Amino acid sequence: MHTPPGRLLFVGNPDAAEISHWTAVRAMAVQRGWETTRTYIPGRVTCAVASENVLDGICSSTEASVTSLLQAADIRVFSADDAMNSLFTTGEPIRQVSV
Repeated sequence: MHTPPGRLLFVGNPDAAEISHWTAVRAMAVQRGWETTRTYIPGRVTCAVASENVLDGICSSTEASVTSLLQAADIRVFSADDAMNSLFTTGEPIRQVSV
């Protein structure tokens, strides 16, 4: 069975300025064999992309809770721009953190 390089969680809803970046991150992730999800499952997420509003703390209680869980599990949370620069331009894979 093929193991994907990771599972990328998307948190929040991108605004009009972010939507193209989110689309590009999702497409690049799929092209590179990553799984993408909108559901947080402890121990199954490698890293996350959050909307700027979520990163700024302007979000629902559910999104804030997921972000807190990710931080507690030491899972990196990126903006879409940072994800493109960090996840797909370096040769080093991001390690999955199990909780």
